Parts: sequence; C-alpha cells; structure tokens
Amino acid sequence: MLSKVHHVGIVVRSADDALGFYRDALGLPVSVDRVIEDQGVRGVLLPCGTAEIELLEPTRDDTGVARFLEGRGEGMHHVCFESDDCGADLRAAAGAGVQLIDEAPRAGLAGMIGFLHPKSNHGVLIEYATPVEEAHVGPSDEAIGQRIDHIGIVVKDIPTAAATYERHFGFSLDPELGGQNDALGIENAFMLAGNAHLEFIRPTTEEGPVAKFASERGEGSFLLSLAVSDVQGAVDSLRASGARAGDPNGPVAFVSPRSSFGVNLQLVERS
Repeated sequence: MLSKVHHVGIVVRSADDALGFYRDALGLPVSVDRVIEDQGVRGVLLPCGTAEIELLEPTRDDTGVARFLEGRGEGMHHVCFESDDCGADLRAAAGAGVQLIDEAPRAGLAGMIGFLHPKSNHGVLIEYATPVEEAHVGPSDEAIGQRIDHIGIVVKDIPTAAATYERHFGFSLDPELGGQNDALGIENAFMLAGNAHLEFIRPTTEEGPVAKFASERGEGSFLLSLAVSDVQGAVDSLRASGARAGDPNGPVAFVSPRSSFGVNLQLVERS
C-alpha cells in the first residue's frame, strides 16, 4: 500500500554545487550521501518535513540519469511514493495495466525501489520505495522549507489525469481546492497524497509558463512547492545567501531556476 510522498528526485550536474543551495541556503540537513555504483549515480537525501528531496548526480555517461541531464538539463526527475511492500505494489501496478520499468524491487538509496514508466502516469516518472531500517538524520526546525507542500504536474485533461492517479495509486481529489485562475491562465485540481498534494495543472491560454511547458514538453512534473512560515523572511534569507528569488505576491514567491538547479521552485507561506 502507498502512504505518502517519500521524496522528489532532482537531477543535477554537481551534487556539491546543489548542496550550496538545498543544504546551505534552504537549511535542509543531509541524511544520506552515497554513490550507488551499479546505478552510476551519487544520491543525496535531504529531509524536508515528512518527505525528502533527493539530489542525483550521474557518475557515468551510460545511465538514465545521465541521459536525462544531457537531454533536458537539471531539474525535477521523479516523484517517489512510500510503499509498505514495493514488490506487492509493483505487481498490483502491472495487474492494473501500468507500464513498468522495474518488474521487481531492487536496492536503491531510499530502500527497496521500483520505477513505473512515465507514459502510464501523464509524463511523470514514478518511483515506489520501501525504506530499510537505518539511522537517518531528521528534518531541521531551522530549515526555510518546512515541508513539501505540493508537486505541480502539467496535464492535458484534469479529470483524466485525476482518474489515472486515483486508479493507479489510490489517492483522491481534494474537493476544497482548485478551480480556474484567469490571472495565471490555468485551471487546477489538488489530490492529497498522504503528506503533500499533487496539483494537476492545465493551461487555459497560449501564454505563460504553464502553456510554454505544455507546448515544449507536453505533460509532466512542472513545479515543486515548499511550505515556509514567513515568505518575505524566506526570500530575504535566500537573497542574502546569493540565491535569486522574486518578490512575494501575497503568500507566494518563486526562486529562479538558475538558483534552484533547474527546478521551478515555489515558496508558499503556511501557518
């Protein structure tokens, strides 16, 4: 059974450089930093509330992560859901007609893992992970990012995407959230995935960042939103560290992808 978002994976050219932002500027601690030789990656896990951010740096050129970096550059790579039995959930996914990358679990940074093909999930690479019992550093109360608030996914049709995710993962739409935002040129809907929301976003105009993403890439992972206690204070702190962040618009501010290593990173003030 799937219970929550375990982590969001971000591909970077240099984990050391990316730690300058995610660890030093955002204040997220490092719980795991390890090279996985058979996968040709260096992985770094940073706790953020009850989930984690995973930095992935390819150590060889013949890997999927290296090909992603070469083709798309730095940015969001996958979303991982925590599973109490990765093998059983992979078999259930296959039985539901989901295209798998991994037919059986294998050892990974987050425990026993398996990947589902993005073609089955509206352009999003999904990972299942059953964590192994080992000592981990917990989240920091001093971090700017208190938790992952939501993950934005651009889709062609919201009802179709929502039905897919409910069928594949057992999550349900939150009827209290979402709607049409003419100022942003989008409509959206939110699905609670345990400890964070998934936001399905459809462009309603031909202009703006969502429309541009949809035109250039189609469906897929678009945005990572972190909850902060004070958005203006978060912006000031990030700017003091050398990161580029926009002025807050109400409770929301954005960090330049140049500072967040290709990620469309949103900060949202939550009490």
